[in-house]
Amino acid sequence: MNQPVQTHTSQDLRTYGERYGIDYRFPTLMPHVAPRTSVIRGHIQELAPARGVQLVASDIDVLQRYDSRSYHATPLSIIILLEGQAEVRLGQQRQELSSGMALSVTLDVHQGLQATQPSGQHIRALTFAFNASRLAEHGVSVPSHGSSMHAWVLPSFLSQALDQAISSPLGGTALNVLWEGLGLQLLAHGLPNDIRASCPGTTPSEWQRLEQIRCQLHAHPAVKYSTAVLAKQAAMSPATLRRKFQATYGCSIFEYLRRRRLELAYELLLQGHCIERVAQRVGYQHANNFTTAFRQRYGYPPSFLRHGT
Repeated sequence: MNQPVQTHTSQDLRTYGERYGIDYRFPTLMPHVAPRTSVIRGHIQELAPARGVQLVASDIDVLQRYDSRSYHATPLSIIILLEGQAEVRLGQQRQELSSGMALSVTLDVHQGLQATQPSGQHIRALTFAFNASRLAEHGVSVPSHGSSMHAWVLPSFLSQALDQAISSPLGGTALNVLWEGLGLQLLAHGLPNDIRASCPGTTPSEWQRLEQIRCQLHAHPAVKYSTAVLAKQAAMSPATLRRKFQATYGCSIFEYLRRRRLELAYELLLQGHCIERVAQRVGYQHANNFTTAFRQRYGYPPSFLRHGT
């Protein structure tokens, strides 16, 4: 996500806020100079890594304090603070956020999220917004009215994965696949209790066990897995594991594994490893099978990356 450093005025933030339903205020600035005064410096990137998912990544220095209030309904947003601090309020609730924390928010039009960003700090933050249809695909339903927020600590492995994704050399489809996977992990960890309970037949304990299985697949994609062994680890029947994994992550266990293998292969090819070695390292016994799967996923053969063409 290497973007040129830019300076944004209060008017720039207000224009940005019009797109996302956020009202910005600048209490330390006089009205007649506020539109021309620089408020933040850095870069903000907007991505749509998957259908129904919006990602905003910020890496900024706060030059002037600013306050914000959202006024659009949001089925579910997950805000991750990788660096910096902020104070957020929702009605009578108040929460201090610091580095390594996340906030899951469901909002209606009657009660918006308010936040204060103190000046003189560096902020790195990510916001994943999921629309209702995307959530429904994963068996998640949200209340039709009312606002809520749920603060939680980001697991260290997930924090590291987000940092790696931000600096990833991947681009295009590969980068979208990477961010989509991370968004699903955040969804698994960050569902508030009232939303989590509405997922048909899935308890918080089951979500944790499913995430342990997913982390195992992600960390060791070259291993030969069987549904029976994974189901035993998850304390579920094979049929239950297949059904709940599909509902949680939007794909089957072995489709997830295939995506992860090809994602890792993409990274290794960019590093200069030969095709045969990459195929072995990501779990393919035959380079031809790997080449076919890679072409189907990315639209070109692995030699395209290997030769830098």
